Amino acid sequence: MVNKLPPDNHKRILFIGFLFMLVISVWFPSARSPLLAALDANYRIDIRYIQRLTWVGDEHAFRYEVIIERYEEEDYSRFFQAFTENEFIEVSLPAGNYRYQVIPHDFFGTPIPVIDWVEFEVLRAAPSFFGSENFQFVVSHFDIYTGVFWVPLFPFYNMNFFTGENMSLICAELRFGMVYAGQKFINPGMELGGSWRMIDEAQLITIDLKFLGQIPFINGKMALNIRAGAGISLLSDTQSESMPNLAAFHVNMGISFIAFVTRNLYMELGADTPQFLSVEHYGFLRPWIGIGVKF
Repeated sequence: MVNKLPPDNHKRILFIGFLFMLVISVWFPSARSPLLAALDANYRIDIRYIQRLTWVGDEHAFRYEVIIERYEEEDYSRFFQAFTENEFIEVSLPAGNYRYQVIPHDFFGTPIPVIDWVEFEVLRAAPSFFGSENFQFVVSHFDIYTGVFWVPLFPFYNMNFFTGENMSLICAELRFGMVYAGQKFINPGMELGGSWRMIDEAQLITIDLKFLGQIPFINGKMALNIRAGAGISLLSDTQSESMPNLAAFHVNMGISFIAFVTRNLYMELGADTPQFLSVEHYGFLRPWIGIGVKF
């Protein structure tokens, strides 16, 4: 006579067996399928190594279109396409045979006659702590820029902060900045500026440190900059010895538009509102216009 297990016991046995297989698959890598193991291995190799393709630039080119094709099944097919303002591009390509072509575009977006296809091969390299001669680690791309600006100062509220008319039209500012130009939507950066102004009979020296987000548009020919930062201003009276030097901290927020005249030369128009951290909370408006160079 055969004893049959109750239906509930069958369910318990199946559930325990499922838990056992789940634990085996999680804790023992060898139990995973060969396909998953191969995918993981390729992923680790591809993201660790970067290839750099370079070419000789054209002085009339505003940006470059790079097309990469891969050789498979006795023919080339499109594998990668991107635009860049540099004279190189960094990609992560799996092992294989490729060819690439660079198409320069002028300021108006018109393509200049293309160069010939250049064939190359990517060899598979064994993972190494120090890398391989066929690959190199990722090098982040930063745009460095500097500019000269006319930045007048106008009272915004609580006008009795400075002597005289509280307005400055005789002024100049020098800026240095750095932007990480590798993002799809907004490029983060930092900016350091130093300005000099005459207010009535006093001189005002200001140092600002700002964080910015740059949003390019119209194929990179223009950009919107959003800024936020802080600074310190030193006011000294050049005529009267009775007025001591006055230092004040401020925070500010601003916005500006950039238009590239050439690939590296740009014009910028914008404004910000410094808020001085004093008892009266003085506020000013600083519009600016100027020119700069991107490296």
